[in-house]
Amino acid sequence: MTPYKTNKLFLLSLLALSVIGCNFLASLFRQASPTPPVDFAATQTAFAASIRQTLEAAQSPSPSVPEFGSIRGNLSYPSQFIPPLRVVAIQLATQEAYFVDTVENQTSYQIDNLPPGQYHVIAYTKDGLLAGGYTQMVPCGLSAECTDHSLIPVAVQPGQVTADIDPADWYAPVDAFPPNPVP
Repeated sequence: MTPYKTNKLFLLSLLALSVIGCNFLASLFRQASPTPPVDFAATQTAFAASIRQTLEAAQSPSPSVPEFGSIRGNLSYPSQFIPPLRVVAIQLATQEAYFVDTVENQTSYQIDNLPPGQYHVIAYTKDGLLAGGYTQMVPCGLSAECTDHSLIPVAVQPGQVTADIDPADWYAPVDAFPPNPVP
């Protein structure tokens, strides 16, 4: 049963018990004095309005936690300029691909609406001839001493932006990255 249905049942039960309780108290009061106080009806009306407001508030949607996250980073290319790129995030569990296209000399990217999970991030040139990945080479500094071109899993959490994911390893062997899944 969802929390919404549980809360609704609880509030309806509370309302029913409150009405029964008011009627019981009213009957006791009537037995104790032959004429009820003048403001009894007003009190009962105000109480009913309060219960109605409580039920309406319980039925209104509560702010929800975002279901999706984002990946953001900087772009580079081993040249005097950065060509238009397709930056792709591939979810490891499903192999589902999410992407964003960039324009010439764009220096950053962000891929939004990603389901939570682990991703590999790869930037492909639009012609599909070259690819740069977010690999172990990137945090190593892309120096000649760095030789590990394996892709780094990137964690995406709901409602959060995972930053500094730079697909900058353009020096990996040709078959180091999968072909562009969204050419």
